[in-house]
Amino acid sequence: MTAMPVSAPDIDTTATAPRVARGRFPDRFEHIEITDPARGRRIEITDPDGEGHWVLGPAEFAVARVFDGQSTLDELAARLAASGVRADAAKLARFEDRLLALGVLEAEGRASRSRDPFTGFHFSVLHHLVIQRLGTVRPEPVLDRLLAWPLVLRLALLALASAAALAVPVLLVAMGGRFLDITLATLTGWTLPALYLTTLASGFLHEGGHALACRAMGVRVRETGFAIYFLMPFAWTRPDRRDWEALPMGHRMVAILAGPFASQALAGIGLGLMMVAAQGSTASTIGVVLAVAGLFGAIVTLLPFLNGDGYLLLVEVFRLPNLRRRSFEHLRRVVGLKRGGAGPSPAQTTAMAAGGRGALYLFVAIGTIIGWGALWIGMAWWLSDMVAGLI
Repeated sequence: MTAMPVSAPDIDTTATAPRVARGRFPDRFEHIEITDPARGRRIEITDPDGEGHWVLGPAEFAVARVFDGQSTLDELAARLAASGVRADAAKLARFEDRLLALGVLEAEGRASRSRDPFTGFHFSVLHHLVIQRLGTVRPEPVLDRLLAWPLVLRLALLALASAAALAVPVLLVAMGGRFLDITLATLTGWTLPALYLTTLASGFLHEGGHALACRAMGVRVRETGFAIYFLMPFAWTRPDRRDWEALPMGHRMVAILAGPFASQALAGIGLGLMMVAAQGSTASTIGVVLAVAGLFGAIVTLLPFLNGDGYLLLVEVFRLPNLRRRSFEHLRRVVGLKRGGAGPSPAQTTAMAAGGRGALYLFVAIGTIIGWGALWIGMAWWLSDMVAGLI
C-alpha cells in the first residue's frame, strides 16, 4: 500500500493589529460635577466653541476622558482597569461609536459635528452657512450696576414692565381683528427689514430678562450670545451650571420665564402705541414693529420644539437632560428604526413608556419635526414677501 502524503494544515500566523481608538475627548470641553438628590451625581459637559451640551454619569465620563485618539482600545482598557474601571476592548469600541455619534468625542481628520442650537440636531457641512454667530458679551458688570440701583427705582421699573406684559392679552382682545388688519397693512416695504432688525435687537431685552433674573438670585452669568439661524435672529444666556443647579425649582422657572416676560412687556408697549396712534402714522408703525417683535420673542421661544425657553421648562419640570435625544431614540424604537436595525422588544417599549414618558417623548419628537417644518415654511414665506416688497 502506498502511503499518501499528509500536508500540515495552513495556519494563519498573521497577528491582528490592535485597533486604535478613533475618538478623542477635546481639551476645550468644559465639565462640572452636579449632585442632585433626585438623580445623584452626574457630569455636565459643554462645548464653549459651539452649542454642545451633554450629561454623563461619573463612570461614563471617566471612560470618555481616556479617549485620546492615539492609544489602542486594549491600552485604554488597561488604563481604566488601573483606575478601577473594568471595560474590555469590545465594550470600549461600542462606547466609542456611541460617543462619536453624540459628538462627545471627535474623530481625527473628521470635522466636528456641531449641534443645531434650536432643533438639537447635528450637522457639520452647513454649520457656518446656517448659523452666523454675531458675538458674545459678559453681562455681569452691567447687571450688577442695575441691581445696585435704589430698591424703589427697581420696584417701579418692575411694576411698569409687569403692567405692560399683563396688558398684552387685554389689548389683543380689545383690538380684535383690528390688530391683524393694521399689522398686515403696515408690514410692507421698508417696514419688513425694520421688523427684522428690531426682532434681532429685541434679543438683548429677552436675554437681559433671563440674565437679570439669574443675577438677582445670585447666579453667575457666564455669557450672553447672539447669532442668526437660517436668517432668523436668536440669542442665548449661559448661567454658571453649579449656581443654576443650586437654585430651587421655583427660582429656575422664574429665570426661564423672565425672557418671555421681557419680550411680552415690549409687545405691550407696541400694542399701546397701536391703540392710541392713528393708523398709518409713524407712532402706529413703530407700535406694530415693537408688538410683532415682542410677540415673536415671547411666543416662539416658548414652543417646546426649539431649544428655547419652552424646551428648558420641560427639561426642568421632568428632570430629563438630553430630552430631545431621548425623544428621537424612542421614536426610532416605536417605528422600528432603532440603531442597528432591530426594532423594540416588548420590554424596551414598556420601559420607555414607563411613567408616561413615552407620550412625552413622542410629543417632543413629532412636535419638533412638524414645528420646524412649519417654521421653515413660514420663514421662507416671510423672506420672499420681504424681497418682493423691496423690489
